[in-house]
Order: sequence, then structure tokens, then C-alpha cells
Amino acid sequence: MNDKIDAGLLYDSVSRNTGDIAMGIAAEQLLTARGVGNVIVDPFGPLANSDSPMIIGGGELIRTAGDDFYDRFRPRGAHILNAAGIWDRADDLDYLRDYAYVSARSSREAETLAPHADNVEVLPCSTTIMRSEHYEIPGLEAGEPVVGIHLVPHSLRLVDDLLTLINAIPYRKVFIPFTHYNGDESFMRSLFDMTDAIMLPKLEPLQLHSVLGQMRFTVVSSLHASIFSYGQNVPFVSIHQRKAEYYFRDRGLEGQLVRDNAEFTSALERAGSGEMDFTARIDADATLINDAYDRYVGLLGGGFPAQVEPTEQEQARRNALYLEQAERVIADHDLALGSVEARRLATLGEMRDIYASHLQLEAVIAEQQARIERLESVLPIRAARKLGLLRGSGV
Repeated sequence: MNDKIDAGLLYDSVSRNTGDIAMGIAAEQLLTARGVGNVIVDPFGPLANSDSPMIIGGGELIRTAGDDFYDRFRPRGAHILNAAGIWDRADDLDYLRDYAYVSARSSREAETLAPHADNVEVLPCSTTIMRSEHYEIPGLEAGEPVVGIHLVPHSLRLVDDLLTLINAIPYRKVFIPFTHYNGDESFMRSLFDMTDAIMLPKLEPLQLHSVLGQMRFTVVSSLHASIFSYGQNVPFVSIHQRKAEYYFRDRGLEGQLVRDNAEFTSALERAGSGEMDFTARIDADATLINDAYDRYVGLLGGGFPAQVEPTEQEQARRNALYLEQAERVIADHDLALGSVEARRLATLGEMRDIYASHLQLEAVIAEQQARIERLESVLPIRAARKLGLLRGSGV
């Protein structure tokens, strides 16, 4: 490996997001395998605007211009845009014409970039071929079939009967906190009985990668939890996100992205059938990723400058970003709780209606029973009278 640093990696390394950090890890693995050193470029630091070629990539980095944070991922120069996530309404993209290489992670996202760059390629996420050491899942017996579960508030708003459907899965469950900033560990713990389940602690991206690779199938609510499953040939059901739909549509797997009870049930049947095999798709993705990184080696400059410590102002901006993320998470949790409570009240109203109907039916039954008893009480008298009449007539 070269002693000098050759590549700068600019991605969202500050948001504590498993998928984003994993993309950086995957890039490091791929560059190291090619003898290229690298440095993670702090988006808040001065090198985010370096003239030295950088590999820029990550989840939904390219958005509408004017965002104090995401505009940091739009440096000008002969950079490499690597399998980036793109908003449909992303604008002010003509700076990409100066880039040495431009790629998006899905065909749909590449269409947004196409008018603004001379050549846009579709490149799978590098985490598809990321490698991780085995993580020993606590409490899991060797060979035991288990199903991985990752849910966030968004999941409950889409699939009404999600909790019931998951509880009905006939395998032991491993609950996997994945989007830690979402508070997903406490969220899932509050929803399910953990008596015979495994709730994992907050794990690092490579540990999570290993965990998902050990599942029989997974039910997840994150694009990268889906990619971690897919890349290790583990069938998955993914609660719908537009970015995940774009990504897996390119692989003919959009049916595993679900938005309601019926779609969930169908996708779950496919995932549990034992007939899903992604090997050919994974191999094709791996070829595209490796070819791209082979090309990157020739596009990168040598001796990328080292990072410097962030200033107080830059640290303050970082803290503001964390606060903004926390506020969004709280709002999302509140929205989910409100949605669940509304469904609970609606169900309660339905139960009251059913109970009222039940009482009415019981009243009708009681009335009919009383009528039957009255009829039974008078039938012997009528029968006796009729018998007497028959005898009196000499019959």
C-alpha cells in the first residue's frame, strides 16, 4: 500500500447514520484493495472545497440548492460523484460538467442528473460487496433459523396490521436497531414482547452487516438494511421508501417494497419461500462496482492533504445538525404515535358498535326465546282441547 494519502472521501460522515458510514467503509475497503490510501473529508472542514480530486458519495446527498449542510457536497472541480442518492427536484447541477466521473445509484436518479452532465452512469451502492467479520449474536443457538426485524415509526403508518403480521411469523425474531438516530431500539422494544426474542444493542455498521447476513429473511425499514440483506443473498421485505423503490426496481425486486397489508403479506410469502436467490444480480452489481473503482485509481491525484481539526464555528454547525435531526425524529415518533392512537380509537369505536349490535341481537334472541316458551306452554293445552273434541265427535 502507498504511504501517502491518495484519495479524499467526502460523504456524510457526521450524521451517525449506519448506511452513510457503511458507504465510507465500503469505499475504504475497495481503495485499500487497490493499494490506494484515503482520508475521510470532514464536510464541515476546509477540505470540503479542496481542488484535489475527491470521491463524493452517499445517501441522498444531491438535493435542492440552498441547504447549509448538503451544499457542502457540491464542490467544484474534477471530482468523482460515486453512486450518489439524488432528490427528484435537485437543481443547480451544471457544476457536474467539470466532474471526472458522475454516477447515481439508480436509473431514476440518473435521469435527474443527465441534463447537467455529459455522461451519467448508474452504479450500485458499494456496500453491496462490503465485507465484515462474523458477529456472534448473543442468545442465538448454532443453526437456529431466525428472522431479522427493523422497524421505525414510518413503518406503522404504512402497514396497518404490521405488528400482528410480524408476530405471526413462525420463527424466532432478532430485533435489529439500525437507524440509531431514530431511537429504533426503544421504539421496537415498546412494541413487541421480547420474552422469546433477541433485542440487539446498538452495533457498528460492520457488525450490523454480519447480523443481517445470518438471517433466514429480514423485515426492514431502511434502504441500507435492505442492501445489507440483498448483498448477502438474504431475502428481505422492505417498508416502502421512494429511494429504496428506485434502487430495487433496477434489480426487478420492487415487489419487496411494501406499502400496505396485502403487499406485505405477498412479499413475506416470497421471502419465506426459500426460492429467492439474488446471486446473479449480486455478481452483476459487483462487476460494475469493481470496474468503477478500477477507473477511479486513474482519476485520483496523489498526496491528498490531511485533515485539520474543526474550528469552534464548524463544531457549532455540526451540533446544530444533530439538533435538527433529533427534532425530526421526535416529530416522526409523535406522528407515528398519533397514527397508532387514531387507529386504536377507530378500532375502539368499531368494537363499541359491534358490542351495541351484539346487545341488540341478544335482545332479539331473548324475545324469540320468550315467545318460544310461551308457545310451548300453551301447546299442551291446545293439544288436550283438540283431543277432547276428537273424542266427543266419536272419532
